[in-house]
Formats: sequence, C-alpha cells, structure tokens
Amino acid sequence: MNAMDLPRLTGALRSFSNVTKQDDYNEESAALKMKRSKFHKQISDLGLTWNKIVKFVNDNLETKEVQIVNEDLKDILRAAKQIVGTDNGQEAIESGAAFLFKTFHLKDCVGHNETKALNQMFGPFPSSSATAACNATCRIASHFTEDDLTALIQMTEEQHGDRVLFGKNIVFSFDMHDLDHFEELPINGEADAQKIISLDYKKFLNNHLEHFQESFKPVEKNNVSFLWCEVEKYFNETLKGTAEAPRVEDLYCTLYDMLASVKSGDELQNELFELLGPEGFELIEKLLQNRVVIVDRFLSSNDHKVQVLQDSCKKFSGENAKPNYGCQVTIQSEQEKQLMKQYRREGKRIARREKKAGEDGEVLGEGLTSFDPKELRMQREQALLNARSLPVLNRQRDADIEKIHYPHVYDSQAEAMKTSAFIGGAKMLLPEGIQRENNKMYEEVKIPHSEPMPIGFEEKPVFIKDLDEIGQLAFKGVKRLNRIQSIVFETAYNTNENMLICAPTGAGKTNIAMLTVLHEIRQHVQQGVIRKDEFKIVYVAPMKALAAEMTNYFSKRLEPLGITVKELTGDMQLSKGEILRTQMLVTTPEKWDVVTRKSVGDVALSQLVKLLILDEVHLLHEDRGPVLESLVARTLRQVESTQSMIRILGLSATLPNYLDVATFLHVNPYIGLFYFDGRFRPVPLGQTFLGIKTTNKVQQLNNMDEVCYENVLKQITAGHQVMVFVHARNATVRTAMALREKAKNNGHICYFLPNQGPEYGHAEKQVQKSRNKQLREMFPDGFSIHHAGMLRQDRSLVENLFSHGHIKVLVCTATLAWGVNLPAHAVIIKGTQIYAAKRGSFVDLGILDVMQIFGRAGRPQFDKFGEGIIITTHDKLSHYLTLLTQQNPIESQFLESLADNLNAEIALGTVTNVEEAVKWISYTYLYVRMRANPLVYGISHKSYQMDPTLEKHREQLVIEVGRKLDKARMIRFEERTGYFSSTDLGRTASHYYIKYNTIETFNELFDAHKTEGDILAIVSKAEEFEQIKIFPPP
Repeated sequence: MNAMDLPRLTGALRSFSNVTKQDDYNEESAALKMKRSKFHKQISDLGLTWNKIVKFVNDNLETKEVQIVNEDLKDILRAAKQIVGTDNGQEAIESGAAFLFKTFHLKDCVGHNETKALNQMFGPFPSSSATAACNATCRIASHFTEDDLTALIQMTEEQHGDRVLFGKNIVFSFDMHDLDHFEELPINGEADAQKIISLDYKKFLNNHLEHFQESFKPVEKNNVSFLWCEVEKYFNETLKGTAEAPRVEDLYCTLYDMLASVKSGDELQNELFELLGPEGFELIEKLLQNRVVIVDRFLSSNDHKVQVLQDSCKKFSGENAKPNYGCQVTIQSEQEKQLMKQYRREGKRIARREKKAGEDGEVLGEGLTSFDPKELRMQREQALLNARSLPVLNRQRDADIEKIHYPHVYDSQAEAMKTSAFIGGAKMLLPEGIQRENNKMYEEVKIPHSEPMPIGFEEKPVFIKDLDEIGQLAFKGVKRLNRIQSIVFETAYNTNENMLICAPTGAGKTNIAMLTVLHEIRQHVQQGVIRKDEFKIVYVAPMKALAAEMTNYFSKRLEPLGITVKELTGDMQLSKGEILRTQMLVTTPEKWDVVTRKSVGDVALSQLVKLLILDEVHLLHEDRGPVLESLVARTLRQVESTQSMIRILGLSATLPNYLDVATFLHVNPYIGLFYFDGRFRPVPLGQTFLGIKTTNKVQQLNNMDEVCYENVLKQITAGHQVMVFVHARNATVRTAMALREKAKNNGHICYFLPNQGPEYGHAEKQVQKSRNKQLREMFPDGFSIHHAGMLRQDRSLVENLFSHGHIKVLVCTATLAWGVNLPAHAVIIKGTQIYAAKRGSFVDLGILDVMQIFGRAGRPQFDKFGEGIIITTHDKLSHYLTLLTQQNPIESQFLESLADNLNAEIALGTVTNVEEAVKWISYTYLYVRMRANPLVYGISHKSYQMDPTLEKHREQLVIEVGRKLDKARMIRFEERTGYFSSTDLGRTASHYYIKYNTIETFNELFDAHKTEGDILAIVSKAEEFEQIKIFPPP
C-alpha cells in the first residue's frame, strides 16, 4: 500500500504564511560549490593533460623503460618551467609541458612552425629550453610507434570534441508562410485619406503639422473664446456626469493660471497631463502650441464675458488656497488617514443599510451587517492598498537605522537604499549605466565613472590666508584647501573630537591629518612659544615605504615651526634621547605596539601622546588588523584610567560599515564621522572587470596577455600612458617583453614609440648609463619595468621618465602603488593570483592592494577621469565586483591573535583578572562586530538575544585563552579566583613580539640535551620565519 501523500497547501494560504520561508541555505550553497568544483575538474581534464601523458607512459612501457622515460619527462617539465616561469604555479608548468609534448611529439627539431606556435602561446621564450624540450620529446617518442602517439592525441581531442555549444543542435526552419490577405484596415480611422503608408517620420510629422495648423487657424480670430470652447468640449466629452466633477469656470481658471505661470513647456506638459489625464492629449497639445497667444489675448480683451471670467479667476486663486480640482498631493497625518477611512466606511455602511431598508422594508440588525462578505472583501482590498506603500521585506531594525541622518555622510548607496525601489535586505548589485560584454574568451563588466558631487550651498572653500600664523606657516605655498579638507576643517582644526575620515584614495587625507596636528600644536603655545616637551604626536602608517614618505612630507611642512619629525620603524631605530627630542613620530602598527608594550621606561612616552593618527584603518580586515585593535583598545583604556586627553584620528578608504569603525574609535557620528563616496575622487574613476573563461592554465595566461595587450593598445592609441601591475618581479620583464613583441608583430609599435622631443636625447643618454640590460633594451620602444629588486637609482630614473611622458607603458609591481605617488591615466591589474609564502600557495590579491592601485588611475592636472582595469579569471569576477562596489562589511580578525594580545596586556599590568579582560575586549572592534553580526563569530541568535552585551561569551573566550597561556607557562591563571599573573617567559614573549604558537613549539621541542644544530633547527620552526623562502641548493 502506498504511503499517503501529505496534504498540500494552496497558493492562497501559502501566500499569507511563512510556510515557504527558508532560513538556512547552507546545504544549497555547499551543493553548488561541489557541482562547481566537479565541473571545474571535468573541464580541466579535457584535452591533453600532463597526467594523461604520464599515465600513457606507465601503461605502455616496461619498468626499466619507464625509469628512462621519466628522466625525459622531467627534462620537459624543466623546460616548461623556464618558458612559463615559476610565478604561475605548478599547474601552469604542467599545462605548458603538455603543450610542448603535443607540439614536438612528431618532430625531431624546432622548426619555424613550432617556434611560431610557442611564440603565440608563451610570448618570447628561451630557444635553448625549446630545444631541450624537443630533444626530450624525441627520446620519449622513440619508445612508441607513430600510431600510438597519434592515437593518444586524437583520443584526448575526441573527448574534447564531444562538447556541443549550447543551442548548436537546435534545428531552425527557414520555411516561409504566406499570410492570409485581409481587407485593408483603416489607420487611425482614416482609410480613404491615407492610402499611401510611409515609414518616413518627417513626412508623417509634416502632414500632421499641416493638419494641426488648419485646425488652429480660427484660434487667431478669437483666442479667448477658443480656450473656453476647448475646455467646454473636453468637459462635455470626459467629465460630464462623473461624481465630484468641477465647474467649467473652475477648470478654465486652473488652466489659465497654469498657462500664465513661469513654468517651462516640459513642466507644464507633465502637470497638464496629471490634471486632464490621457483623454486630454489633444487639448494639451493645442494649449501648449498657442500658450503665448491665449495669455496675451486674455489680458488685453475687452469682452464682458472675459472680464467676468478674469474676476472669477482672481477670486479663485485668492480665496480658494486649496482648489478642489487638480490637487495632486494632500498631506495627512496617520491619525487623520485612519479617521477618514473610518468615516468613509461608516458612510458606505449607512448607504448600504438604507438601500436594504428600502428594498426589504426593514433594517437588519447591526450584528449581521458586520459579517457582510462584501464588507470583508472591501477591508481586504483596503489592507492591500495600504501594503502597496510598504517595503516588501521589511525588517524593523533597518527601518530604525534609516531614519537617522548623519550630517557629514555623503553615501549615495545608503541614500539609494532609502528609496521606494529598494527591496529591504537585498544587496545593491551594480551602479547604473553599466555595460556588459560576453564573448568566447572573456566576460567584461564596465562601470562608468561617476559624476562629481554637486557643490552644496553651505560649502565654502577654506583659504590659507584666512588661517592663523601657525596654519599659514605650515601650509606655505598652498593657496586653499580642497573640497573634502574644507568640509572637515572646522572639526579638525578647531575641536578636540575623535574623527573618522572615509574618503577615496588620493582625496587629500594627509592634509586632514596635518590640520589635527596643527590643532594639537596650537594648544601648547604659551606667549608665542611652542612648549615642545608637553606633547607627542604619533602617526601610524601601514608600511615602511609609506612611513618614510610621510616623514618627508611632515618634516617639510612643520620645519618652519621647529617641530621635529622622525621615523620609528624596523629600519629606523631611535634612541631614548632621540625619541624624547622628537615631537612627532611616524611609525608602523607593529613597532608602536612593541613600544607601548614595554611598561618600564616608556610609560612617560606613551603618556605624553596627545594625538594618535591611524592611517588606512580598513586594514582591520587584513591579517594585521588585530595590531590596530590592540593599539586603539590600549589607548582608549589609558584615556579612561588616567583621565588624560588623547585624540584619535582614523583615516580610511571608503568602506561599507563606517558606523561600526566609528563606534570602535569612539567617534561621535554626528560630529566626527565624515564619509565621502566615489563622487569626491579628485579624478572620477571608471572601472572595468574582465574575467577570462578558459580553465587551462597556459591558455589562461595566453588569453590574459592577449586581453591585456588589447586594453593597453586602446589606451595608447587614445594618447594615454598606462601602468600594468603584475605580482612578481620576474613577471614584469616577461610581460613587458610579451607586450613589446605583440606590438611589433601586429605592426602597432609606432604608437608606443616615445616622442622625439629635445628632452628625449638627454633621457636616452641617462638610460644607456644604467647597468640594467632590460631597461636599456626596452626604453627606445616606449616600454619599461619597475620593481623593488631594481637599484634605487634605476627606479628613480624610471619614475622620472614616466612622469615626463617618455615611457608609454610601465610594467610594475604593487610596491610602486604604495611607495611613490606616480599617477597614470589608466592602470591595468593583470592577474589576481599572488604567492603567499605564509601559506605556501597562491592567494587572491587583497582588496587593499586593488584599491591602492586603482587610486593611481587619473592624473589630477590633466585628466577628466581615470580608468582602472582588472583582468582576472571568470570565477573570481563576482568576488572583485562585490569587493570594489563596497558590499562586504569589514570584519575583525582579532580572535586569531587573542592569546598574544591578552598576554601583552597581562605583562603590561593593565589586565589582572578575568573581569578586567572582559572589559578590555569591549574596547576592540571584535566586540562591535560580534554584536552587529554574531553568527560570523560563532554566536547563535538565541544566545545573543539572551545576553545582548555578550558578557558570558567574552568571559568564555578569556577563560579559554587563559588556559592556553597557562599551559604554555606564559602566565599563571588561577581559575578559582580568576586572577592572572605574568611569568618571565610571557614578559619575554611580549617584549620581543614572539607569538604564542612559537612559544608552544619551543616548549614542546626544547630539552636539556640539544646540540647547537638542534637548537637552530628548533628556532627555524618559529612562526615568525614563515615568510622566508628557502631556495634549494643548485
């Protein structure tokens, strides 16, 4: 007997319940990932792969022969490694080796056709490697018959050929079917008048204009009566007999008022259409065409009837402030709306009762009418009408947030979310005006550059001459502050408020930091003298290169004030005396963390700090984020415990959850939060995303080169300079050579050649002096390279030549984007896979690097807009689209290094028990995000509702970490009382920045019987040395 089917809900019931609601989509996404990985594997197995060649050899040869052939296979792999390069991973090398085998399997030497095929696939390549691969393939081929090899190649191609392009197998019929002959239909009711039908629009327009001019000829004679006649005609045809119809006089006066107003024809056209509806099309057309004549004749007419109408019009516009015709908007409160609804309902109910009483001769009881099905239907319809104006997926929390308006937040995306078209809770996908192109090789998504934000009424530029003496000295040579700096000026220069500035790269955030520095200096001026020993300013920059650049900038600006600025990084150590003599320190997060961890001796230094500037706060999302969290938490606790005033200024690129970061930095969002979106970029940025579709690694690299060349050529022919960013030093040379080769082969090299001006000769002499062979070779063709492995003088030379326009295409690594401000009209990121030594594999290029590189697009003096192009694989396309359209909130990474940071606080003495540790976590960004997005941090929604401050969860975290540290002998943790005490090992780890994992490794491996060699082996296992690459001996 079959199991009984469960009852099915009808659509009507289901639509008003949450039966169809699905909360958990995890299974679905996991299944999708599995399908995708299977599909990826399936596609990558198509064609001739290296594994298939190895399998073929093992299956068809004896063991002795296999050993010999394996050496030859290794030779082919080595050759492929030299041709493809090591920076693209093992998969690319194997794919390249398979291509070499396929090319040479029936050849005994490298001929012209083979060279051409290799050149087309790999670009310029070392001929010795190709010869070695050819010889090795010949030796392998000698073990097999020609038929065997051909069978191997054909077998893989047949598998590949099985795939049919979607839609190819659909049969399309080209048979023609004669349509039945119908009688000629009248067009617009004018069958006789319009025998000849033409698609010529001008002809049609002329015919119609003649027709209209004929119908308007009598208008000239009597314009006033014409208006009256037309209104009367419209009234009789459309409005007569309708309820609440206006009088002809009222409609006449309303129309005259509108025609006599100062509004343009377009505005009037819309208003008249709203007033008269679609039935009034002809009337609107006539009124607008004769507008001037009607108004003039009306004013100058002596007709008695017209004068009466003029009086009634004046009376109408004067007395009746709210005319009963043509009122499009009525403003009512919610209460009034409900009352009106109730009133209408009661009216209808009484009318219905009277009608029934008239029919039946008696009034039914009050109770019965309330169950009238018509009444219930009417209520339902009313409810649906009300629901029409509500968001489809309303969430109470979002609705509350939307009502808050922050004065200095210019976020077009947040504004868009408040519009009626936005469906609550959905992601904003892409901006308007987007262009897509999808072909066999790649998919392209183009986001056009945004228009600059229009200048507001209250915005006034700040001129340097209006500042006080200190401001004028520091900004010497600057005429006025830019737009963003002027908006921020009042808060930065004249208050002590904590601030968070989110603005696009290159918008002038450094000068905002300068304004806060000057405000701090002004507070320590007594009788015209700056008290230099009373304060310290710390500027935390994310990279050493940036720290050096900032030190130079601030030194130059603050020199007239006698303020000393020094760099304090791993490269630039300062003695205690030097630190004391310095007023402003530019440092990296890790260095400042170490300085503030050392309680003895440096307490005086950390207590003198009055201003902490954190550059690139969006680093919170990266691996180094926990250091920033630890710094801010330590500073904020110091402010509260010592009641000293330390101002915090956060500078950041645009990020989606700026409110969370503002909460973390203790910024008042109504005063100190400034958010400027892409419309405030000094040069608007157009973005292009290209996803290469093939999964074959070598083909992918080849396609990337092809697409990169197309885009470079497009920019060069338009007269722009281009920077191409790659992710390995040796890839710069290979890419530059490949682009130059393509330009020569396609006959486009003439576009790339430098302009032969008077300065060119001098530039060429400088280049020829360089010891870098590739630099000398490529410069005459307008190409060059730049990476950290080059000599400093060569790098400076290249930067100088590019800024003077002698180099058209510069292929470089991301260090150029971080260290030097060298803009170009267009920047291209070629490939997004970057080798991470820490993980020993390739990872995706970080969003921070992408934003920094895109920040170099567009030269403020010359360009109206800049262009950023990112070439990636198709599967990563959506990843970079969501990142760059700022849809992923930045999360905290603090949990990963909670043990190290807690140990540092215990060693410092700022945390002595579990309670204090729980309080300390509340100052971190982790705490802000745990409350905003609990699920990401492993907190269920139920436990968050029961414990909104997450005190229990924080306590649990602290106890777990406390046990781990106690086990590693870094602290002593008395669980019964909840007290922590530091040990020598813990203090050493804190002072010398040794990680918890390293200490654990040492504890495990060290004992009293180790030799020097063993000790070195153990030290080399430390986590801190993970990034050091070990090259095998030659």
